[in-house]
Amino acid sequence: MTCSNNAILNVKAGLSRTVILLTVFLHFQMMGNAQNSGGADSLVRLIEAVSAHLIDIDGAQYRKIVGPATFLHNNTYLKCDTALWNVNTNVIDAIGRVEIFQENTCLKSDRLEYVAGENLAKFRGNLVELYDKEGNTLNTNFLNYNTKDSIATFFNGAALRNNDGNLIESVQGMYFSKEKLFTFKDSVAMFTDSVLISTEQLDYHTDTDIAVFKTNTVAWRDSSILFANSGNFVRPKNLFDFDKDGYILTKEQELWADRLMYYRNTGDADLFDNVQILDTVQKSICLAHKAIYRPSPRKIELTEKPAVGMYSFEDGVADTLFLAADTILYRTTPLKQIDSSDVSFALGRLELMAVDPIAIHDKERRESRKPKSALKAVSDSLNVAEAKQEEDAGSEVVSQADTTQIDFLDAYHNVRFYRSDVQGMCDSLVYTGLDSIVRFYSRPVMWQEGQNQFTADSIQALLKNKALDKINLISNAFIAMQEDSIHFNQIKSTEMMAFFKDNDIYRFDALGGVSAIFFMEEDSTITLMDREECKMMTTRIKDRKIQRTRSIQDLKQNVFPVYNLPLDEQRLKGFEWRGDERPHSRFEVTDRKILPSFRAEVEAISQPEYIYTKKYFPDLYDRIITFKRVKH
Repeated sequence: MTCSNNAILNVKAGLSRTVILLTVFLHFQMMGNAQNSGGADSLVRLIEAVSAHLIDIDGAQYRKIVGPATFLHNNTYLKCDTALWNVNTNVIDAIGRVEIFQENTCLKSDRLEYVAGENLAKFRGNLVELYDKEGNTLNTNFLNYNTKDSIATFFNGAALRNNDGNLIESVQGMYFSKEKLFTFKDSVAMFTDSVLISTEQLDYHTDTDIAVFKTNTVAWRDSSILFANSGNFVRPKNLFDFDKDGYILTKEQELWADRLMYYRNTGDADLFDNVQILDTVQKSICLAHKAIYRPSPRKIELTEKPAVGMYSFEDGVADTLFLAADTILYRTTPLKQIDSSDVSFALGRLELMAVDPIAIHDKERRESRKPKSALKAVSDSLNVAEAKQEEDAGSEVVSQADTTQIDFLDAYHNVRFYRSDVQGMCDSLVYTGLDSIVRFYSRPVMWQEGQNQFTADSIQALLKNKALDKINLISNAFIAMQEDSIHFNQIKSTEMMAFFKDNDIYRFDALGGVSAIFFMEEDSTITLMDREECKMMTTRIKDRKIQRTRSIQDLKQNVFPVYNLPLDEQRLKGFEWRGDERPHSRFEVTDRKILPSFRAEVEAISQPEYIYTKKYFPDLYDRIITFKRVKH
């Protein structure tokens, strides 16, 4: 249904002389009324009719216009089948096939009351239709249109539909023809590009196809839900740009940001200021002032004071490891897309981690004491044991053959991390789910409970169920264990391995060129220093205290009284206690506030019912309901 195409209507050729004279008479009468009304444009011209004559209704004089009739006022044409024109009030009651059209706007109904002195067209009827040049159609039963300002006000429910089948409805609103703007208020619902939206207020710019949202905006896209208190939807770019309290809920994540740009086609998001990403599956929290989020394959890049929290539960107690760096990159990759050489390298790292040199040495020592007849059997047994170690080492990688996604985490520059029982620093950090090994580079240091310090040129930590299992200190390995403010047990070696159970160290081995210093107590006072050198050493620890040490091969040992022993002689070469660098709380890693999950509250929000769409566009309503059933 469209409006008349002719913007300028000619006087009907067959008009009677009486009608023409009546038009001239009315012209001068309305000019007089305009002067009496303080300058309001109340000059109404009747430019087309079949007949017009005066009638009296309840003592009031009317001009009954029989049409089709056409009036002109404020550069606005009013057409109808018949009209009653009140001479005293200058009000036209138009009935039957009523139309009003200006340059950008057309309105249709079956009844209209036009108050010329107020430039106001009051549409009431079974259906009121408003059309604009951009192809939008607004349907309602109640609409007022100011012909001078070109502003419509609608109420008691309305729905807008464009040529693409997109829909906006609300209880009330306004239309600004000159600005090409619709404003919707009160129970606003929108359906656009397979997205369901509810909000309290929405401004729709028809020329740019941009919808501007106000408070309490919720959008449902497939299995994701979006929320914001301000923002817009740029439909040509399929972009939601939220600039206040942005939030996205997916099956596995929750995303927050002061400004959030969400690309509808891909599900990608760019987040700015006070960013938080909560991953319930990975049990992790990402924090930053800038983040790039890509869902498939999953990729999260954090910059501008980024941090990651990885939480776990042990014996029913929750604990979180917080890690910060200049840049943090988290991604998942399908196993089938990972280069085979990367898988081989990961397998090799696991095999090296599985090797226990002290255990192998002890077995070889026991073998040498056995009769030669039994030597081969023992050797075979050892080979089987070593093969079993390699098999176990590779089991994590091999078992992932059925795993769809592999996790990767890279942290670059100024890395620091904190958990209640372990802290550390380095320049860069790399983690891969292929082997569950974290690799630390460039002056790495780790502390356990602040008492045990681990340093080396590089450090590798094996995780099992997100808990420490082993730490491998590679090249220039050094362990320092603080006894008091000045005394430190120290072990230095080419390489070391530390073993953990329940995130607590219970054993460490020094492998190659070992130097060690241990302090001994008498009556709770440190009195002696034991200095040792050997090829290998293994130490058992309980409650973070050395319980037993065993030196292997070429042992050299000296014991010195501590009294008056120079401090430099109480230190091994290369000793450096870096305790002042240790983060003492998670707030020294990141001071960002962590938001609680909104999942339950957001999932409880009801989707819009589109009651006015059902009334005014039933075909579109059926399509929306079908879509909701299939997708949601």
